Order: sequence, then structure tokens, then C-alpha cells
Amino acid sequence: MFVVVLQALAGFLSIIAMLYQKRYNKLHRSIYGLSYDLYLLDLVGSGLYLYCALHYCYSPLIREQLSKRFPLFYPLNEASSVPISSSLFLKDFFVFFCCLLVLRQLYYYRSTKHIYQGISITSTLFVSFFVMLGIFTYGCSIFNLPLKDSGKFGVFYLDHINYLWVMANLLKSFKYIPQMSINWMGCSTIGLSSKYVVISFFAEFIDLVGRLLIPTSASFYKLPFNSTPFWVKLVQFITLLVILFQVQYIYVGRKPRLPKGKL
Repeated sequence: MFVVVLQALAGFLSIIAMLYQKRYNKLHRSIYGLSYDLYLLDLVGSGLYLYCALHYCYSPLIREQLSKRFPLFYPLNEASSVPISSSLFLKDFFVFFCCLLVLRQLYYYRSTKHIYQGISITSTLFVSFFVMLGIFTYGCSIFNLPLKDSGKFGVFYLDHINYLWVMANLLKSFKYIPQMSINWMGCSTIGLSSKYVVISFFAEFIDLVGRLLIPTSASFYKLPFNSTPFWVKLVQFITLLVILFQVQYIYVGRKPRLPKGKL
């Protein structure tokens, strides 16, 4: 379907944007003004996307529970009953890989960061909470296996994967807010590649406009399980719009004023 194609195109444009940011960091040998949380949240979110997609596609237990819960939509005797987009899977894989590359730069050039850079307590708490919640739901979901597939407290293994998918979307939706906050605290967008911002904004724009203007004829149960919900893209678009406004208007020409932080 065309909406999935647009979503994949937007994803690969965002990968190009990340590569431009990586190149910018390498040329300047600096990560001053760049958010650690942005790439941490993107990395964890993409990793969860991949994990969930693999389970939806290849886990016999997931397929069995999905078929029992929605027998008309996902019959067990049809191998392709669970829709997974391979292009979106590849997109998530490359985003995950690019996040690793940029995080590697954030580590190697850490001597150039300012006092407000680093992995924040807020992001650490959010990720830690999601990790503990994921471990808890996993333990509940496998509590009665293999005798019966229903888990403790009514949590099935399918529910565990669905919870992880929701967590991934929450992390993805707010990933640009840390960068927006760092720009505001430093009253500068030094360190942020303008090409990264423009291409990322354009990617989210075509995805969002495509969903609004191009109606899809596919039924809801035929939409790929690894597609990104509309509300996630909407939040990303709004936050990127603010960052673009910061880069092009509010802090244009501003010199950095924050001192470098400790290693």
C-alpha cells in the first residue's frame, strides 16, 4: 500500500539525515550541543520495533495466541496472516545501526560536550521503568508455559509483545524533545547539522501529509504490525517543527555560551 511506501521513504530519509549529522560531527570533531537522549531513545525504540516485528513474524506462540484472539483476521493456517513490512523492518534496522554510529561518536568526542549534555536522569528513569515493566510482563506471560499459554495476572505472551510495541512508540514519539530542550538551555543550535534538521523535517512532513491526503483502502487488520502510528508521527513532526524554527530563526547566528562539561 502507498502509505507504507511513504513511511518507508520517510524512514530512509531520516537515515540519510542521521548520516549527515554523523559526517558533521566527524568534520568538526565535536558533539557540542548534540543530545545524547535523542539517539538513546531512538536506539531503544528501534530495537524494540525489531524485536516485536521478529516475534510477530516468526514466533509460533504469538501466531497461535493471535489466531485464538482474532480467528477471522489472523487464521493460523495462513503463513502470511500476520502482516509485516520488510521495507519498514529494514528501515528500523538501519536506524538502529546509525544510532549506534552516532552514539559511538558521542562517546569518542565526549570531551567537547557542554555541561547540559549527557544521558539525562529523565531518560534513564523512563528507559529503566520500561525495562522493568518489560521484564515483569515477560515473567507473567511465561509463568504457566508450557502447560497453558495464559500467563499470570491474565498477561499473555502476545500482550507482552504488544506492551513492548507501545513502549517503543512512546520512546519514539518524544525523542526530539531532549534536543529541543538543549537548544533552549544553550540558546544556540551549534553542533546540530542544518541538513539533518531539514531532511528529518521533510521526511516527517511527507509521511504525515501522505497519511492525511492519501486514503488507504486496506482494512485495519491488514496494516503492517511494524508500521508507526499516526500520533507518533504527529508528535515528531511538531517537535521537529520547533527545532527547525530554532535553527532557522530563533537562535540563528548565536554563538555557544555554555562551558564544556566534565568527562
